[in-house]
Amino acid sequence: MKMIVMAGGSGTRLWPLSRTYFPKQFVKLSGMDNSIFQMTINRCLLMGQPEDIYIVTSRDYLQLIQEQTSAIGISIPQEQILLEPQAKNTLPAIMYAVQAIRKNGDDVCAVFASDHVIDEPQILADTIMGSIELASQGFVCFGITPDAPETGYGYIKPGFTADSSGGQIGSPLQLAYELVGKKRVANTAYEIVEFKEKPDLDTARAYIKAGYYWNSGMFMFRSEQFTAAVKKHNPDVFNAFEAASVEEKFKRTPAISVDYGLVEKLDESFVVPLNMKWNDVGSFNSFYERYKAIQDENGNILLGDEVMLGCSNNLVYSEVDKAIAVIGVSDIVVVDLNDALLICHRDQTQKVKEVVDKLREKGDKRV
Repeated sequence: MKMIVMAGGSGTRLWPLSRTYFPKQFVKLSGMDNSIFQMTINRCLLMGQPEDIYIVTSRDYLQLIQEQTSAIGISIPQEQILLEPQAKNTLPAIMYAVQAIRKNGDDVCAVFASDHVIDEPQILADTIMGSIELASQGFVCFGITPDAPETGYGYIKPGFTADSSGGQIGSPLQLAYELVGKKRVANTAYEIVEFKEKPDLDTARAYIKAGYYWNSGMFMFRSEQFTAAVKKHNPDVFNAFEAASVEEKFKRTPAISVDYGLVEKLDESFVVPLNMKWNDVGSFNSFYERYKAIQDENGNILLGDEVMLGCSNNLVYSEVDKAIAVIGVSDIVVVDLNDALLICHRDQTQKVKEVVDKLREKGDKRV
């Protein structure tokens, strides 16, 4: 099996913690021994060797990747660090990696984002390895069992319905794969009925009640099947990648996500549930959920020596040596760095990207 690690990004959703030239996957958050990217690489090593890993990234991040892999004692072959000449979203990025993999023969490929925080990596590794056989039958998506109605994620409708007691009506596929070491891992998979866009809160509650999964953005497929599916369902991308040079491939290809451009159009696709803690840290509200275990009795998450009076459900993160006091407010995010300060309501964290856009329009280098 080959592993494709997506390590692009624009550093907008967690600004000012992340920046254009230092997106969130390279950040080491409070309490972490490694960056999010380094943790992703370490998870991949539970499933294979460094020579099985292909990293798709921006040319701007090559030095960061080399520094961060070297820091954890890992050497990825240079020809497997694939540098995009321009960002064109996830379908072209994956196509780039699949073409590189196919130069050495077809194989099963697993795709991972480099900016997800997963606290139980062995569960992920066992589930991925247990899905290899299923990938020969069709495209495999990995779904997260929701623990709350989340409006920032897409959802997957599996091939079952929930009964009044919360049970499932329907016949799941059963699959198993024997790992090295004779450990047997059995997964349950369901045919995918439909992909759902990011919902409003009431719709998210309905999805959870009906047994839908969060779309984790992790996928598995056979490389030759992926190529054939792109040719059938998105010939513009396929034809662009027939060009000789990488520059020409990315110049010709449309910018499109793998979800819109391919997965939602497939005839054979499956969802395998991942029953583990998962966070894509896609906003400061997700950041709050990541650190919920250390909240105080009023729901405040403090990552320093902050003083809170009459406050509840706030997140305060500072890398500056100063005293911070917060009085009489609730559901607020405060991120304080040397050159930038963010203050916003927790239900407005998805708008941080708009702040970055406005700063870019002004030519502000602090983005």
